[in-house]
Amino acid sequence: MTRSPGSTADGGGMTLPPGTAELWQPVGRPRRGPRPGLSVEAITRAAIEIADGEGLAAVSMARVAKALGVTTMALYRYVASKEALLALMLDAIAPLPDEPEDPAAGWRARLERWCRDQLALFVEHPWMAQLVGPVAMGPNRVAWIERGLRALADVDVSEGLKTAIVGRISLHLLTEGQMLVAVTAAATGADSDHPALMDYNAMLRAVTNPDDHPAITAALDAGAFGSEGSGDLDEAGLGLTILLDGVEAVLGRAARGG
Repeated sequence: MTRSPGSTADGGGMTLPPGTAELWQPVGRPRRGPRPGLSVEAITRAAIEIADGEGLAAVSMARVAKALGVTTMALYRYVASKEALLALMLDAIAPLPDEPEDPAAGWRARLERWCRDQLALFVEHPWMAQLVGPVAMGPNRVAWIERGLRALADVDVSEGLKTAIVGRISLHLLTEGQMLVAVTAAATGADSDHPALMDYNAMLRAVTNPDDHPAITAALDAGAFGSEGSGDLDEAGLGLTILLDGVEAVLGRAARGG
């Protein structure tokens, strides 16, 4: 698990929120009675395996302790709380890809790769969709922000605009990732009662009519709201294209002084 060697628990003067300090300065080995093989990394791996196999709801300190063959109290010597454990889990599954970025690629290709690599994480670990946003910010999550901004490094616009673009795209990726998870779950029959998995086409048919909603009716009749999701990353392709086309237009106006 990536750590920042120069980081301190107080964030350089700021008191870090619960779960964040452990990501940058993990709890050390207990002074007495450490169990061989037990560590922050081992606990995090066990929790991830449970979440991957049984869903996030199955993860608890007691369940992880049972999987490791230790008492629940033994875990608290390494991880302060379940909140900290969830933060550790999310950071652990999100290291940057080993494959280096192509230095010859333009900003758009770099930014699209950045997006698709993150969406792939949602497919590999569906429970991630329930955690992104509210959990603590760890080293790997910060590295993704760094990579996103670096994708725009050679674009001659303000740092404020670059940051705004990366932030807006990140929000889009969260929504796309959640939809990828929902579509995959619908295709496999998992979580079929989740509101996000309702038949959108059928719902619109039930609440609209041709007189009040002629545009929606025309789209419905054309099959535009039909269920075509496959859970594949290509499902996000149109959204990324539209988004990056917009970014390209904004960058072009900014470069012209607009």
